[in-house]
Amino acid sequence: MNNETITAAPATPAPASPPRGGLTLEENTQALLDRAAQQVLAGQAAAAFRLLTPPLSALWSEARATGQAEAMRRWCQGHALHALVMQDPFTHRAVTKPRGYAGDAVMMDFIYDGTPPAGTSAVGADVFRATTRAGMGLSVRYRRQLLRSLIDDTVVRHEQPRLLSVAAGHCRELQGSLVEAPGFAGEFVALDQDPLSCQEIARAHAGQPVRVVNQGVRELAGSAQGSVLADSLGRFDLIYSAGLYDYLPDALARRLTRRLLAMLRPGGRVLIANFVPGGSGRGYMELFMDWTLVLRTEAQMRELAEAAGAAQAGTFADPPRNVVYAELWRDAPEAI
Repeated sequence: MNNETITAAPATPAPASPPRGGLTLEENTQALLDRAAQQVLAGQAAAAFRLLTPPLSALWSEARATGQAEAMRRWCQGHALHALVMQDPFTHRAVTKPRGYAGDAVMMDFIYDGTPPAGTSAVGADVFRATTRAGMGLSVRYRRQLLRSLIDDTVVRHEQPRLLSVAAGHCRELQGSLVEAPGFAGEFVALDQDPLSCQEIARAHAGQPVRVVNQGVRELAGSAQGSVLADSLGRFDLIYSAGLYDYLPDALARRLTRRLLAMLRPGGRVLIANFVPGGSGRGYMELFMDWTLVLRTEAQMRELAEAAGAAQAGTFADPPRNVVYAELWRDAPEAI
């Protein structure tokens, strides 16, 4: 980045949107949150989140479009619903960010396990079941199943397969996969910048051909240092990154994707995933969980693959249509 200072012209406030049903944006928001809080207090958190999910995201889009985003954050954080949902360990961890960011490996385990920690209040447990089983949670659980199937497919296809997970988290997709089978003759490499996640992978897969590398993606995507790291990791039949691209700006995402393509063996493939702009629950994530992602459309994922130099690429969405996947090959893919 250069040191040039760019001064933006003063923004012209967007006109307030006309009231809907005779109510302002604030009144509509307060009414929605009031109804959701009543349902949570009545032990009906699932119903509250069915009520919240599409309307809150729509109101949030309206707030951003009309210059009322900060005001809407204040309305949500000051509402009684906020104190209720903060009893949910999933929401609370996203807000407090004990590892410096939302969406860490412990949060993914909350989604996979579906069991709140001991000591969670009754209200918190009810909200936890709703938040971890909402649209985003379903997409995360689907993602683990998809990755496990790709791992098994790669192991079946190759005599000595090598697989790489980038920003691996706790690598829960390995549970029950062929990598854990006694006859696995290849190597699985898990790369993550979080030393606590790396420790958990090493503990869970002690004695298995799973190599843990405590490094970040910026190092891997870098020029000289990235080349050295890539050479030390070797070449792979499958490389995937499940939850990383949601946090990467476009320039870094392109550099990393080019690097990953260069690390493939002949016929190998890269799979990357990204949440989409129109996914469910965005309003709750950003307003109550302080969890903001870099969202990409399917077309943007195709453009990313093309910019990285993929010889062939395909994209597809998950069943809940919250996540889009791009599958890339450096050269022609193997015949099925």
